[in-house]
Amino acid sequence: MERAFTLLGGPAHGPSEIAAASGLHVTVVHRILQSMLPSQYVVQLPGGKYWLGPGAATIGIQAMAHTPGVETSQPILESLSQHFDAMAQLWVLSPYGHPRQMLADYAPGRYDLDALGLTAGKLVAVHSSLRVGPSGRVMAAHLPASLVDMVLAQDLPDGADPGVLNEHEFRASLEEARASGYGLGIDEFAGWAQVSAPVLWGNAVYGALSVLKPTSLLTDVAAVAAHTIAAADRLSLLVAGGRLEAVSTPRLR
Repeated sequence: MERAFTLLGGPAHGPSEIAAASGLHVTVVHRILQSMLPSQYVVQLPGGKYWLGPGAATIGIQAMAHTPGVETSQPILESLSQHFDAMAQLWVLSPYGHPRQMLADYAPGRYDLDALGLTAGKLVAVHSSLRVGPSGRVMAAHLPASLVDMVLAQDLPDGADPGVLNEHEFRASLEEARASGYGLGIDEFAGWAQVSAPVLWGNAVYGALSVLKPTSLLTDVAAVAAHTIAAADRLSLLVAGGRLEAVSTPRLR
């Protein structure tokens, strides 16, 4: 039944909607929902609809608090940065207000954030949007359709660079990202090319690893994509509590 809340659009749903989405009888759904009220996993609103409550958020926060931090991501980013003489970034998914991305860690190499024109204001106002850059798209490719619709319902942020995809291009890119395992952005940061691969926690998207170089210098997309996918897979394993094994030469999926 938890999956019904994930699949359904909007914040609150009645027992009949949840029953249809979960395949359970409405009386069973009603009984389960009532049993979840004391823990505030769901909250009942006037009119009889339910939405996920603070109990569900507490479980998610507890889970996220025990995932690896920068002490784990930094060596992976440094390796990518040195191998390609590029900037490497880790973006993580944030649910604040609506799905967004936040820059959690990076290895600048010879570059730094000011080389990208990323002032603090632009980082928050523009590049936190999942609409901007392949990092946002590879994350969106692993979100439920209802959340993708929420992302696209937002206007493109003011100040977005010319290379940002329109809605049709964005939707088409999601299937490409799922099939290939990576996303490519050209001049979504003006003058820069970016290759991104998703970091997953089981079936849930955790974030994305990105490699950035000046557009004129990113000449071997296949090699950058293969290594970025491999690095994202290694971080995905660590996020899931696994251990690193010997890694063979990365290949495009």
